[in-house]
Amino acid sequence: MSHRGVPGFAEHFARSSLTRLRGYSTRYVKTSQGRVHVLEARARGPLPPLVLLHGLSSAGVHFLPMLGLLERAFSRVVLPDLPGHGFSDTPSTLDATSLREGLFEALDDVTRGGPVLLFGNSLGGYAAIRYALERPERVKALLLASPGGGEMTDDELLALRTTFRLESHGDALAFIDRLLASRSRIRHLYAWGLRRQLRRPEVEAILAAATREQLLKPEELAALSHPILFVWGKAERLLPARHLDFFRSHLPPHAHVVEPTGWGHSPFLDDGAGLARQLIDFVRRHA
Repeated sequence: MSHRGVPGFAEHFARSSLTRLRGYSTRYVKTSQGRVHVLEARARGPLPPLVLLHGLSSAGVHFLPMLGLLERAFSRVVLPDLPGHGFSDTPSTLDATSLREGLFEALDDVTRGGPVLLFGNSLGGYAAIRYALERPERVKALLLASPGGGEMTDDELLALRTTFRLESHGDALAFIDRLLASRSRIRHLYAWGLRRQLRRPEVEAILAAATREQLLKPEELAALSHPILFVWGKAERLLPARHLDFFRSHLPPHAHVVEPTGWGHSPFLDDGAGLARQLIDFVRRHA
């Protein structure tokens, strides 16, 4: 049994803008963990299809700042909402297993026509790596921005969980200031919306269910054979700094690692056009 998520006004407005003004279609993929919401544009570009996976408490519509350039470069742009996020259903028990099963079944549907370029940020980056390991034939290239899943001690995992517990507006402001590369003029609005999202039972359930056993292992990263773009902004302040060393040490030698100045944990918010250009240039050269 599953139930519908509760997207906010901003998500409804963004989806309406994409469907009414930009020609996106919206549909639901039926999975064993409920329906997964997917936005999709049959775009105008010559490059292979691109799927964008968002992070914890986010949604596909939040990639809006980078979509204009992507629509002109790629033949399809696909924005799934992870189970328990955005407009997707929430499984009756939301944990690593149900999250994986619901998302992977939806991606199996999305990739039915052939392999895709798979982008993931934060939790979405972790999911993208897991999908590429389990379904290598369905992924043409991996495009990662501050992916989760790096090696952590028990204390580091507890500290990361604590970071996402926002008890006050001040906590939310501090989180936003760590999330973004520079202080936003609308940080109070961001903080209000983020605190609302992170206090949802679905998000709390995912954080509570996270264990060290689910983290990526060195041999798993080394086994990735796809072209890989790995982006870790110099203003990343949300994930432990040693995660960069973990990925740099264990990704295969062909992985292309870049550390742009002025980008933080979610570079599509810091510089959506710049991130889009980075993806387009890499795909043209390597995929």
